[in-house]
Amino acid sequence: MTLISLLLVLLVERVTTKSQFWQVGFYTDKYLQSIESRGWFNSSSKSWILALVIFVPVIIIYLVVQEFAGGLLELVISTAILMVCVGCPAIRATYKCFLQAANRGDLQACSMYEDQISGDDKGSTSFGLNLVWQNYRHYTAVILWFAVFGAAGAILYVLVREMNSKLSSDNEQVANQVKRLLNLVDWVPVRITALGFLLVGHFSRAFPTWLGYLPDPAVQAKTLLLDVSKKAEEIEPDENDCTEEPCTLVRLAKRNVMFLLVVIALLTLSGWID
Repeated sequence: MTLISLLLVLLVERVTTKSQFWQVGFYTDKYLQSIESRGWFNSSSKSWILALVIFVPVIIIYLVVQEFAGGLLELVISTAILMVCVGCPAIRATYKCFLQAANRGDLQACSMYEDQISGDDKGSTSFGLNLVWQNYRHYTAVILWFAVFGAAGAILYVLVREMNSKLSSDNEQVANQVKRLLNLVDWVPVRITALGFLLVGHFSRAFPTWLGYLPDPAVQAKTLLLDVSKKAEEIEPDENDCTEEPCTLVRLAKRNVMFLLVVIALLTLSGWID
């Protein structure tokens, strides 16, 4: 059922534009606004409050899915939850506008769209690498958590990710706790994703970088992923084509997603994954 849900969601997500009701940000925004309006997050908040806020929705989703385990309703519910969790239509639409502007030769518009996606990272990280990172956060990491832990795993990851992005600056202590938790939930998925880059890209160049980061618990997920991706894909510099670098790295990320789906299919056939 895991593989069927993944294939259905990725197919639908590719050919359609999801409304706000099928986007995780719509629900997490309302959820976090409700939590913050009650004053649960402040300078004196205990760690158990954060754990409660994160794990209660996860446990509820787990219990709902288990109630219908083994039947058609489990497939429908899990697929619907995965549909909400996977993807980021706003980034996809902005990237599409970037390519259209590049085809028109409108470099000013390209820079504007690049700003929208890259944000504060524009000066320090290339546009293509930012797209690789967004692909990981909104696709690969969610897929891996779903493949191993089902719908509850996908909810756990996206809730921690969204909280890390959207908690107000007034909740600095809670935000730091969420950041540490996000580093924890990213630890294994980002290393699996980077390993996929080795296997679908330039293995001999990227392997030493991946191996060097493998035992390092302190390295940030973004640093690991982007350093490996730079080595895994050889990009020919072209000052006259601003799409060369982002398109090349996006193709690398897409190949990696396909590779992971193949691995999940093999694990499903061998009985390791339901």
